[in-house]
Amino acid sequence: VTEFCVFNDLNPSLSVYCVQNLEQLRLVNTNLTILPEIKNFQRLQSLIIDTDNGVIDQHLPSEIGQLGSLLALKLSNITYLEDLPNEIEYWTKLQSLILIGIPNFNKIPDEGFGKLSQLTELRFIDLPNLSNIPSTINNLQSLQQLEINKTNINSLDLENLYSLKSILISLNPNLISLNMKNLSLVATISVTYNQQLKTMTLENLPKLYISEFYSLSSLEEISFENVLSLSTISIVSNPKLKSISFINIPTIKSLILSECELTTFPESILTLKSLQTLNMKSNKLSALPLTFSTDLPNLKILNLENNQFQGYIFQPPLIYVRELYLNDNSFTFIDGIGKYKSLSILQLNKNQISSIPLEITGISPTLTRLFIENNLLTDIQYSMVNMRSLNVFYARNNSIPLEKRTALEQLFARARKAFHV
Repeated sequence: VTEFCVFNDLNPSLSVYCVQNLEQLRLVNTNLTILPEIKNFQRLQSLIIDTDNGVIDQHLPSEIGQLGSLLALKLSNITYLEDLPNEIEYWTKLQSLILIGIPNFNKIPDEGFGKLSQLTELRFIDLPNLSNIPSTINNLQSLQQLEINKTNINSLDLENLYSLKSILISLNPNLISLNMKNLSLVATISVTYNQQLKTMTLENLPKLYISEFYSLSSLEEISFENVLSLSTISIVSNPKLKSISFINIPTIKSLILSECELTTFPESILTLKSLQTLNMKSNKLSALPLTFSTDLPNLKILNLENNQFQGYIFQPPLIYVRELYLNDNSFTFIDGIGKYKSLSILQLNKNQISSIPLEITGISPTLTRLFIENNLLTDIQYSMVNMRSLNVFYARNNSIPLEKRTALEQLFARARKAFHV
């Protein structure tokens, strides 16, 4: 027998400890405790214990360290367990360590933990009393996947982990600082719902491609430096964000920086020369830098919905932008729109615009969609029907007289254009 499973057995036999050739042992919802005799399983490669019904003590027997062939350990829903023994240092072949839902777990042995040299997967999930991840985590040079979720840690420094590929850190209510440096293979990072996190640093992550940072309600500072492959950054719902820094981020294509209550435009964004999409909706911005267009020559999509812009549309014109989303602001004039020579989609719903200047026909070759609903329009020029690329035009909920609306609808219908007023 090389595989053995005890499932939903509240009176299991201890004879399982006599099956010395076991390679896989799974104990699920059983009252079988862990005895020193576990050392008999010298060939055991996988040990899974899920729901112990309180029979496992606060400490595992030190003899568990004698499982020299162990490749994977998963412990979940263990009622009283508080720690792992120092003898885990002898698990020299261990590749996967997963701890889930262990309410009293509070200690990882520093020295032994750092000797798990073959560990590739590490997951600490729902360990509410675990307040410290040993610094020896940075000795785990084979580690590829890291997840830390629902713990009580207050800081985490990850450095020089040259095999690490993915990081997921979520729902750690007391985490204050997070630093990630010299992680040469990390491709994805997700940091979400850590409500006390204030500072975060990402430095020398040459392979990082996608990063997301959501619902960090206390985040004040975040910096990116020498992140050479990064394509997408998502920073969403971080209302206390004060400082964001970008240094040497040469490949960034998409930046989402929304719902952060920013009142001024972060100047460091202007260094992102490869940026193509910028989403800063639901902030409190009222102005863009004068060099915005020249500093971001590759920017094609700009979303500034639900901010505090007012008065005239941006000047100097955003000559490279193809899609411009300005809903839910307080713009009153779009004079100068004729100089937005690349514009294909323009959304201006819920502003205070009273007229569409005739110069808009100057972007007839490019403008395909125009949305200007819920404004103060009293008239629309008939000549807009002749804008050859414009095929969708929505202008509902304005103050255009019924007779004019009817005439416009007929003209646009003849031109086979979608017009709603």
